[in-house]
Amino acid sequence: MLLAERHLASHQDFCAAYKQCAAQLGAPHAKDDPPSKAQFYNWMSGEKMVGLPHNHHRRVLAHMFPGWSVKALFSLANAPGVASQAPDEPAVIDQCLAAFFGSEMIDRGATLVVPTFELATRSVEVLEAAGIPRQHIFSKRASVFNAQHRIDVPTALAENDVRGMLYVMSMMQRHDGMTVEIQSDREVVLACDRPYISFGLSSNDCTHMYLESTNTPLFTIQDTAPSHGPYLEHLVLADGHRYSSDDSRNIGIIARVRPSADLHPDRYWILCAGLGSRGTTGASWYLAKHWRTLQERAIDREFVAVISVRTYSDQTAYLEHLLIN
Repeated sequence: MLLAERHLASHQDFCAAYKQCAAQLGAPHAKDDPPSKAQFYNWMSGEKMVGLPHNHHRRVLAHMFPGWSVKALFSLANAPGVASQAPDEPAVIDQCLAAFFGSEMIDRGATLVVPTFELATRSVEVLEAAGIPRQHIFSKRASVFNAQHRIDVPTALAENDVRGMLYVMSMMQRHDGMTVEIQSDREVVLACDRPYISFGLSSNDCTHMYLESTNTPLFTIQDTAPSHGPYLEHLVLADGHRYSSDDSRNIGIIARVRPSADLHPDRYWILCAGLGSRGTTGASWYLAKHWRTLQERAIDREFVAVISVRTYSDQTAYLEHLLIN
């Protein structure tokens, strides 16, 4: 029934989707091959099946159908109790969310943190000297209306940070009882006694707060030599791996850390960031879609996940490396 809804009822279409999900879970292995044609149609009909598929198939199927147990996937569509396994069932999902985001964030609500920007003092002085009013500093590109636009922007937000935040906010608001608020990095740094999810790398003060308050951070930000392209920074992980972006591939990270494990064992800071315009948005998209995968591998430990994303689409993001503390 679920495959028919997704137009994946043929073996060829199913295998294409299966391989894509297997790749998103990590480096593909031979054991992650999709089922044979005969095995696939046995799955579809339920005939000649003894028990449930092997563990490597279960891992991929759970990723393909979030919120469905493997047992429910191989039950009759009209069997008693199958409807209760529908995606986003609150009792199941909330337990998983609490494990990944920390029970304090579930209880208090999620604070999503975006960096805010103001024009540099020198820029303001130059604009004033040129006689350009503040309402004309920003413009509408290629507007179809021949009209005067007056735009009041006392502070600005980066489009990619906002888009990344919306990926995660949309995912969280699908779950009952999950409240979300949005704050600037300046506000959170001044009163940081809370769990949060921040967006943006060196542009967000929450990143610097983590790096400066931790003796052994999971990653550091290093300046890149001018001869190494237009990107000004690269990442160095605690295990020695180095990552930088280029014009065809951006690097994002998802870091989950405990700022004070002794005082607040259920509190996490989650940093969702990147190098380049797609780094943060690709990492945010991956977090929204595949947080369960990270939870299965990290359990309750701190981690930093390196996300690789092509510069033409956020949805090309995949997990390249996972460092678990």
